[in-house]
Amino acid sequence: MTDNPTPSITVGGDASGQIAIGDTVTQTQTGNAQGAGEHPITVLFWAANPVNTTQLRLDEEIRTIDERLQASEHRDRFDLRSQWAVRHSDLSEGLLRYRPEVVHFSGHGDPEGLLLFEDDDGVSQPMDIEALADLFRIAGEQVRCVVFNACYSADQASAVAASIDCVVGTTRAIEDPSALAFAAGFYRALGYGQSVQSAFDLGRNEISLAGYADEDVPQLHAKQGVDAADVHIA
Repeated sequence: MTDNPTPSITVGGDASGQIAIGDTVTQTQTGNAQGAGEHPITVLFWAANPVNTTQLRLDEEIRTIDERLQASEHRDRFDLRSQWAVRHSDLSEGLLRYRPEVVHFSGHGDPEGLLLFEDDDGVSQPMDIEALADLFRIAGEQVRCVVFNACYSADQASAVAASIDCVVGTTRAIEDPSALAFAAGFYRALGYGQSVQSAFDLGRNEISLAGYADEDVPQLHAKQGVDAADVHIA
């Protein structure tokens, strides 16, 4: 997001939390004990809100995601983790440490299509599109879906979709309420075992049901040869 987050196909049981403020990493586990023999599905939430950018409701976004997963049929299978004030040096650590199936970035993007992470002083640091796409190719073998809930992220989503099955990005700026609505619908559907295509459609529909005008802003990009309707996370 530049001023607000935005999500993009070019389609053809107890809750527990753990917070560590050092490298600004927050971990939140959603769901109850895993079923026998079931591999946990990790959702990694990346948050970046540099001090020189408009302040966003990132805490509300992760709360919304957690609530929708907690209320879903497959809540016992999901493990929600988070990294805050994310710098470029944190990205590979998150992918290698948590081995997520889903990566969700919430923050800012600029009109040039670059996502804004933070430098050592908390100031915005644009991320090269191809460099970030290459990171997913190198360290994101287990990742099946990426959501860039940030403004102007469609170009980044398209680049990452060269190696990741499904990637959501946005065509322009979008208001915070619309971004939250999309996330709510998207993760509710994933939690009920729906395909990524259905989750994407439900996310956009939730924007429309709330009366916002940003339904067409999220776009879903799929890797060549992949049908998002056949991709199920749970």
